[in-house]
Amino acid sequence: MYVTGRERKILDRLLGQDDQVTVKQLAKELDISTRTVHRDLKGIENILAERELSLEKESGGVLLVKGLVNQKKTLKMELSQQASVDYTPEERHVLILSKLLETREPVKLVAIANDLGVTVATISHDLDKIEDHLKDFQLKLVRKRGYGVEVVGEESGIREAISQLIMTHMNELDFFTMVRQNIHEGNQVVEDSLSGQLLDIVNKETLALIEHHVDELRKDLSYPLADSAYIALVVHLALAIERMQQGEKIHIDETQLEKLRATKEYSFAEDLIEQLAGAFQLSIPEAETGHITMHLMGAKARYNRDSLLEESSMSIAFKAKQLIAKVSRRVGIDFNEYDRLLNDLVVHLKPSVYRLQHNMDIENSFTDQMEEDYPVLFEEVEKSLQEVFPGLHFPREETAFIVMHFASALLNMEGVSGINVLVVCSSGIGTAKILAAKLKKKFNEIEQIEHHSLFDLKGMDISQYDLIVSTIRLVDVEAYVQVSPVLPQKDIHKIEHAIRRVRVTKQLKKPVMVQKGEDEKSFRAIQAKVGAYERYARNISKVLDHLHVTNIKATHVDGALDQAVHHLKEAGAVSEVDDIVDHLLEREKIGGLGIPETSLALYHARSSSIDQPSFSVHILDDPLKVEGMDGEEMVIKTVLLMLAPEAPSQEGLETLSFISSLIIEDEECTSILESENEEKILHYLANQLYIFLKSKG
Repeated sequence: MYVTGRERKILDRLLGQDDQVTVKQLAKELDISTRTVHRDLKGIENILAERELSLEKESGGVLLVKGLVNQKKTLKMELSQQASVDYTPEERHVLILSKLLETREPVKLVAIANDLGVTVATISHDLDKIEDHLKDFQLKLVRKRGYGVEVVGEESGIREAISQLIMTHMNELDFFTMVRQNIHEGNQVVEDSLSGQLLDIVNKETLALIEHHVDELRKDLSYPLADSAYIALVVHLALAIERMQQGEKIHIDETQLEKLRATKEYSFAEDLIEQLAGAFQLSIPEAETGHITMHLMGAKARYNRDSLLEESSMSIAFKAKQLIAKVSRRVGIDFNEYDRLLNDLVVHLKPSVYRLQHNMDIENSFTDQMEEDYPVLFEEVEKSLQEVFPGLHFPREETAFIVMHFASALLNMEGVSGINVLVVCSSGIGTAKILAAKLKKKFNEIEQIEHHSLFDLKGMDISQYDLIVSTIRLVDVEAYVQVSPVLPQKDIHKIEHAIRRVRVTKQLKKPVMVQKGEDEKSFRAIQAKVGAYERYARNISKVLDHLHVTNIKATHVDGALDQAVHHLKEAGAVSEVDDIVDHLLEREKIGGLGIPETSLALYHARSSSIDQPSFSVHILDDPLKVEGMDGEEMVIKTVLLMLAPEAPSQEGLETLSFISSLIIEDEECTSILESENEEKILHYLANQLYIFLKSKG
């Protein structure tokens, strides 16, 4: 069976469609004319006929493949096993770009055209689109008559472009098949796929060997790597090894490298480099260790309830709080009602901001969906990000991730009213009634549901309904979900998605009214709640025991910290001074600790030398200069010291996180801490901790 690349693309769409498709939609998706689609469909009809299948056009121009399910499955399997001969424009762009990026000399256009079976004019048109793509990596496309075409730019940009190309168009299953099966036996299906051709950029033995070393060492990381991050690291290393073997070297700024040396990820990267240097008999420069460290730091994404106390999180927390405030003001909803949002944003933004600062690619397959589902929220989040992070460009992909967090917060906030649904069927009320009953049973969010026939719609005000579900195609209705009356699983997913969209939209149109009621609780629930309350009380009591305000005279930060920790040792909160001071100074190397637009600096650490959780305030007799969380030098008058044991209790961490949140969220808090008034400071903090304790009751 011979199938062109475009025919294969159309068949894949027809055989695997989750929604309906027309000739016009196919033309738009494949970037071809409707006439070309019609011509391709004639060939497709012959292919289908050979397998006792047929192509039929339903009302509204919807294309459907009719026939036995087994015949469709057989055809899909044949298509997946066939090597592509005629590439789609997208596949062509990928293959041209991969060839240009891996080749270290000019390539003739005619050679590329012959390889791909198209004209030189087609390749020239493809290069116009490729040229725009390369700008994202600070790379240029040089085209000269008689010279050919070549990609020029920094080695880091070339590597990043190749990595992005592989990671975007490579199937994860193909990757593991290539590197974990016997590479000498091969796998023809994978090798013929686009994934396989992209992986040809790097030697398969190299990939397999690197994957083995990374797999051996990743258990030493304190957090898991997602499959995508794991594969990205292996691909990056394989490219680095091959490029170094070809004499290419990467560079990194010494100041940036110095900051990276202070991170935990750097030690992991050093061990990995040492193993790879021995395995490939290469002398690997330290710049490569730095780039691996950046990959690891960019991949770190996990949820910790103590994230506000984690290294370098505090500056991001300030930005996250600003973002929540701006989006809240813009859409008229107080997102602070959802207490998880701040923590979730900190955890997400930490690696994302790092990736953006180092021009590392961010992918999000839900970008278009987020922008289509929540246009208002998307626009307001985009504007707010520009204001909160003026020095960073947030691409649509990253903005979509942030929108997902805000949409999730809306769905979890109380005060969401029920959904009003209209069910439409072609005629008989019986079918509509059955479907309505199924929907009411499946989805608790539905408050009211009505059912009408298609003929009833004329003259009806359908704007009163939040969601319209129909068993038939509707001509004059823009937004509706078409389902089968039997409501299969795929249709349930469609309705779930539509309900989420409706709920978020309703929330944005209507202020959230929070109403909290007390439910009667079981004996065990009360027992557990009282036990937790006692644990919070004990930890808050410990913090209050060591909560004090002192005056310090020092000419340097290390001297100020030494005196502050000595005070805590005398109070019995810590056992060693030097170890804790070292921890605090090491933390400062990672990023500034001065709080922008204040005279405060927040130093925090966790150590085995710390016996009790504590928060203390230390007023300086003479101002000192430190680096702020925004990277700018600033003058401070007060050092805030937050210390926690190496393995603290959940309640202890939450107590300190509460104080961190106060400093971030409450302008009154920073104002009082800057006042240098001991009585005022102690009174405010004690009252806030008491309020926090009551919230746990």
